[in-house]
Amino acid sequence: MPEISDGVVTLRSTNETGQFAVAADGQPVGRVRLVDAGDAVAELSWQINETYRRRGHATRAVRLLVGHALASGYVRVEAYVDAGNLAALRVASRSGMRREGVIRSRRTLDGARHDFVLVARLADDPEPSTRAGFIGLVNSTLPRTRLIAHVVVRDEHGRLLLCETTYKADWELPGGVVEPFESPRDGATREATEELGIDLPIGPLLAVDWLPPWNGWDDAVELLFDGGVHDGATFLDRLELEPREIKQVEFCTLDVVKERCLPGTYKRLAAVLGAPYGEVLYLERGAAVESL
Repeated sequence: MPEISDGVVTLRSTNETGQFAVAADGQPVGRVRLVDAGDAVAELSWQINETYRRRGHATRAVRLLVGHALASGYVRVEAYVDAGNLAALRVASRSGMRREGVIRSRRTLDGARHDFVLVARLADDPEPSTRAGFIGLVNSTLPRTRLIAHVVVRDEHGRLLLCETTYKADWELPGGVVEPFESPRDGATREATEELGIDLPIGPLLAVDWLPPWNGWDDAVELLFDGGVHDGATFLDRLELEPREIKQVEFCTLDVVKERCLPGTYKRLAAVLGAPYGEVLYLERGAAVESL
């Protein structure tokens, strides 16, 4: 590779295959390495001497080498970055490399197993300085909170429809996790149709509830939609339950909800039933924020 420079940082090939010395203002400041992984994929790594860190040298060096590699015919340049190395993750992002996932317990460092983040840039990715490139980078780093949409169905006595599922002990409302790029309302409609076997009319939003991390799950936002008031016996006769997910359904009083559901579910539904009709609640852990 010829010597390449952006006017501040210069990369010069060394005797070691794929490794380049990084110089700034004529001084050696670190090294970068590019290894051919086959099938037009290259793996990148870098190291800046501690004295010269936090001056932008790493970002400039990585950006130079990534750009040169892609211009030379590589389709993909990737790197594995220690998940705890926030500075290196920022370097990757500023160089246009998007986060693609976490490789759990990938390598032993200082006697302990570490998770690594896989980052990569493709030849056809927009430049990070462009609007499309910026959006792509930010999308790859933003937190991903699960979105859950449930439907509150009531009978003429004010009882709530609960489902006993095949995969957990506690009972739950019809509905479930919203799929990527699906609206919450569409997700509620789809899940209710799949579980109950009917086209359930979905009414207005009743409540938004934030759920903290729990029992191995990350945090989530749950939306409750109004599923209307129905004649209980007639409604149950219309159902065609999905047997792989739903054992049975039943209209339940709030006391029964408390017995069969998780405490957070009970608090959430009690808040909804106690709210004036038409009021949309904002809850956290099932409780109104002002009462926390």
